[in-house]
Amino acid sequence: MSIKVLIVDDNKDKITSLKAELILLGVPEQNIDSAEHSVDARKALNSHAYDLLLLDLILPSRFGAKETAETGLDLLRQIMEDGDLPPPRNIVGVTADEQALSQYDQEFRKLTIQILLYDAAKDAWRISLGHLVASIKASIANEKNFNSDICFITALRDPELLGVLALPIEWGVEESLGNGILFQRGVYHSGGQRLNLICAHSTQMGLVAAAFVSRLIIEKFKPRLIVMTGICGGIGSSVKLGDLIIAEKSWDWQSGKWLHDGSFEAAPDQKDASPELIALARGMNGAANDFYNSYVGNRPEATPQILVGPMVSGSAVVESSELHARFKMQHRKAIAVDMECYGVYFSAFMSPPPTPKFICIKAVSDLSDKNKADNIQSYCSHFSASVSLKIAEKLLTNK
Repeated sequence: MSIKVLIVDDNKDKITSLKAELILLGVPEQNIDSAEHSVDARKALNSHAYDLLLLDLILPSRFGAKETAETGLDLLRQIMEDGDLPPPRNIVGVTADEQALSQYDQEFRKLTIQILLYDAAKDAWRISLGHLVASIKASIANEKNFNSDICFITALRDPELLGVLALPIEWGVEESLGNGILFQRGVYHSGGQRLNLICAHSTQMGLVAAAFVSRLIIEKFKPRLIVMTGICGGIGSSVKLGDLIIAEKSWDWQSGKWLHDGSFEAAPDQKDASPELIALARGMNGAANDFYNSYVGNRPEATPQILVGPMVSGSAVVESSELHARFKMQHRKAIAVDMECYGVYFSAFMSPPPTPKFICIKAVSDLSDKNKADNIQSYCSHFSASVSLKIAEKLLTNK
């Protein structure tokens, strides 16, 4: 099982040493690329899909520039937080500078899976690299055990599931998963590839029901990708009706402790969507505009935005704009609220290998206040399902 690796380091001797070790571990030489500064690193990341990025903590931004930790951190933020660059499967920091490691350890560990202290005279980093390569190979091998490609999950049958069923997919008849949960199998042909799909909806709204149906789907069908679509409430002045929300992260906004004085102390457990799906979603403005322009039926007055940010979840419908301040206190960038997203994220995050990639994509049908209306719920359900299929298609077929 071969993997593809990118080494980003301005020390040519270190690159040679890392490359030699990777070859000993069974990585073909032609599968190992290198870059000596962040400009070349960005070019490589935009050109290839990497299973492993080995990144020096202290880097120059371009040829001849002074190397700094901030350059390495900026590159990581562009990958992991901004979604400007396609994310490698694994990112590992590699440094020979113990002082730099001590000074910037906390910042880098937030954005990488581990940091190797490189010392050509010692074997500790070689042992760690060997374990890492073996783990990546095993993960890739496990992906072959997926039984289906895409699973759409919704909370409501009407209009959310109907939006999924309206996609250009050959859906079969409804079947039972037990416990009152129905599902349908589907087939979608794209670029000469056949994708096998599943769609299902919860028996009721809420985090518990969403987590339960997600768990059943993962165990029975082992999908490569789980997408939750449908409607949500918008939060904040930048969000308008009909906008498409990409839930970068989610948590239960009601999780915490009520204190004796009547105040609430939040304790959010945030779960992040798969970063490669977030990155792909950012590039879907064309698909969003095409859907808006071709949709027949009630639709918002303004063309949609694609907004990436936190979507908080809770077990109650939110009809009070006064709660928006609480959401913003838990995360200042919160832009939407629903009743299911966190349940799906928690189940997918906790599932054993083969672990699916997952994301929640919903369109804003109200602004989480007392002015609830149903006239664009159908549009929002169809919109979120349509763009989600485009994202899944791009991920799975490289179309």
